[in-house]
Amino acid sequence: MATTDIETDVPFHESFDNRNGALTDNWGADYSVPGQVTLTGNAGMMEPAEAITSGHGYGTYTVTAKFDGTMPGSAIILWPGDNNWPGQEINLAEVANDGSGRQYATLHWNNNGEDAIRVHFHEGVKGGVFHTYQLVWEPGQLTWLVDGQVTAIDREYVPRDYDHGGMNNVIGVLNNSPDTTLTVTDVDYVPLGGTPPVASPPPAAEPVPAPVAEEPIDWYALAAQVQANYEATGEWFL
Repeated sequence: MATTDIETDVPFHESFDNRNGALTDNWGADYSVPGQVTLTGNAGMMEPAEAITSGHGYGTYTVTAKFDGTMPGSAIILWPGDNNWPGQEINLAEVANDGSGRQYATLHWNNNGEDAIRVHFHEGVKGGVFHTYQLVWEPGQLTWLVDGQVTAIDREYVPRDYDHGGMNNVIGVLNNSPDTTLTVTDVDYVPLGGTPPVASPPPAAEPVPAPVAEEPIDWYALAAQVQANYEATGEWFL
């Protein structure tokens, strides 16, 4: 098959029922819980990045994952298909380095041999719970969503995919800190024009019981009781 005939827009789904599944380039991953992978310390997994045709192009990428920890270490990434750095990297989510736990998305590109980057924060998105992270990559636009809500749109430096004269990206998840953990349950890719999976809402918070109304204090009755105790014992008490 000629390189120009390689099919690069095939739908993809991985739920880790059989360990790493299609993310065969992996290290340090914990598969002890069926249907999920946990990355702690130095661990990660990725589709093989071997050529500009590797991975996928325009379409919707969906990853269900939970970030634990408030410092950088975990990331959901689309790595350059040719495995060259600096290069065309689009990240669905990372954690800021200021200890706040704020999550953000990034777009990287090669600027004359130097890494260039644009950052977009996922405002209001908290760690410690599962979220559905999505990226819609289309000609001239990148759209990031968390739990179905748009958090950022970028129309500058948007790369072209292989089918349109550029390069594809492979899906990867990684962790590089002993103080952070990334847990992933599902990874999906739907080509542009297909129907992406519906983003699941975050788990409902545990209901907080309503406060019990207190009976109003009858200060006159309390005063009368104190006075009666004093008259009977010579001491002030309730």
